[in-house]
Amino acid sequence: MPSRLHRRSPALTEPVARGFVDFLGGPVGRFAAVGRQRWWTPLRVLILVALVFLSFGFLSKARCLEGVRADDGRVGLDWSGDRQYVAACYNDITPLYGGRGLDQGGFPYAFSWVEGDLTRYLEYPVLAGLFQWAVAAVTRLTYPLVDATGLPVAEASWFFALTALAMSALWVLAIRLVADMAGHRVWDVVLVAASPLIIVHAFTNWDIPSITLAVAAMHAASRSRFGLAGLFIGLGTAFKLWPLYLLGAYLVLALRDRRILPFLRMLGVAVVTWLALNVPVMLAYPAGWGEFLRLNSERGYEWTTVYAIIDRNTLLPALPVPVLNVVSFGLFAAACLAILVLGLRAAARPRAVELIFLIVVAFLLFNKVWSPQYSLWLVIPAVLALPRWRLLLSWMAVDALVWPLLMWHMLGAENNGIPSELLDAALLTRLVLLTVMTVLVVRQILRRQPAVRWGS
Repeated sequence: MPSRLHRRSPALTEPVARGFVDFLGGPVGRFAAVGRQRWWTPLRVLILVALVFLSFGFLSKARCLEGVRADDGRVGLDWSGDRQYVAACYNDITPLYGGRGLDQGGFPYAFSWVEGDLTRYLEYPVLAGLFQWAVAAVTRLTYPLVDATGLPVAEASWFFALTALAMSALWVLAIRLVADMAGHRVWDVVLVAASPLIIVHAFTNWDIPSITLAVAAMHAASRSRFGLAGLFIGLGTAFKLWPLYLLGAYLVLALRDRRILPFLRMLGVAVVTWLALNVPVMLAYPAGWGEFLRLNSERGYEWTTVYAIIDRNTLLPALPVPVLNVVSFGLFAAACLAILVLGLRAAARPRAVELIFLIVVAFLLFNKVWSPQYSLWLVIPAVLALPRWRLLLSWMAVDALVWPLLMWHMLGAENNGIPSELLDAALLTRLVLLTVMTVLVVRQILRRQPAVRWGS
């Protein structure tokens, strides 16, 4: 790992960064003392930037946290006038507090409700449910103090605030780990800390904990601590499914290096960790545990997927859900096979993060569900694999723009919502940018002229 005295200034390689650096203090000279600041180290600056953008993320949801006091004195959420769409402040955290029984104090997977002729349960993997349950317990314990102030703060809004606080701490931890992996290119991590996607999606759903666990696994693997990496992958998969795909990248490297035992150790620990968390809930509440799998197998495509774009702009009939499941899984499996071949046939050993980037992109492109906040999963792999500031900022800005456009479209034509063509233009632009990023990463693997060197 290069020492801090050899830290690389982004002003030397990135035109976008050069503009900021020149504005702040002029161009970096040949004999500039880079990396000798005692207090304002890159890590402290990155954490400060991350906290500022997390605060922007909180403010972007603030309009959906406003409460209204009823005649009985209780405060409820005020989402009148389609506020969640008009202000683009929708998030899953506040409505699911009461909608999933988190406000009642019981075990989350024991709670059920009826929709039509179907009995529903909490639709999140076990560790995510336990996380929500723990924060909800703190919410119920402390809310009387908030209510005593007389402010119109709904209990669900307080739950959101505590959830945001916990996830902010986890995001700062992720920044710390990424900065450690970035080595002498540490300033590239400002693309993570100041990502526009943090403003719109940091608190849309419970994605940050899974990202932090995935980053912790990458950090551990880069230091050959494969058992610890497996632990974090198991925890991440128990929170959201996508950290499981990290195993694909490390499998490619294990086959290429002919070092299968470290991978098997990682895989074994991941499986044991996942089972330890899931089996007790699976046995005690089988219907609640299986809701995540049932919902994902029975739901159709989401608004911003490739399948939705095709359906809105062609006369082709919509695919039945069973066929859609086969098509989306088949395309993703084919993409993973192509990544395997690429990783094995490349002249030099790819970096794990390059393979992780390609796998996550393939999942987002071909999966039938691309909830807008899923794009957060790609931020850290993209920055580590391809730290091209102008390209990444362009993609993040367009991807962030998808959110208000989607909210505006969901208002409906009768409420002056935008037509689908405007939303589709943003979605197609995002697809073009992701395709360009993917091509550059593939060329980087084939040519072995990496923009950065660190980690595995």
